[in-house]
Amino acid sequence: MAMGPLRGISNALEKVESLLAAVALLFMIGLAFLQILLRNIWHTGIDWADPVVRALVLWVGFLGASIATHQQGHIRFDVVSKFLPKKVNRITQFIVHLASALVCVLLAKAAYDFLLMEKEFESMLVDKIPNWIVLTIIPVSFLIMAFRMVLHSFDDIILFFKPKPEETD
Repeated sequence: MAMGPLRGISNALEKVESLLAAVALLFMIGLAFLQILLRNIWHTGIDWADPVVRALVLWVGFLGASIATHQQGHIRFDVVSKFLPKKVNRITQFIVHLASALVCVLLAKAAYDFLLMEKEFESMLVDKIPNWIVLTIIPVSFLIMAFRMVLHSFDDIILFFKPKPEETD
């Protein structure tokens, strides 16, 4: 609802995130299945498979969290909102969305600092793939979630002043 171009960016990001998550999930499942077959049937395996599967779990998890934020399917506590008038509820949602955006920005900063430490220590996921590259999903997804929380807060303000017909008290 909020600001067309910004909403378009969020929608485009969600399409990219969904594609990445689907590809990562399929690759992760296929690689894990292959690893099980190799270990149980031929008593061998792929050295890099387990760390790559763990990295893909991280990516799928953070992509999923970001997609959930876009679809407003993220975790929230609605106990109080059920008892508040619609107008008051919009203001509390606005405050919660802005606070959530701030928390996401702070988490993105902490994740970025962690990423820089990993880069400095030159730790490797597997040969020629540094850990810090895998970790880029964490600050990026937190920044995207912060962006979406700000968009949701704009929606709250718009609906405060111009509620949907079914939301009027």
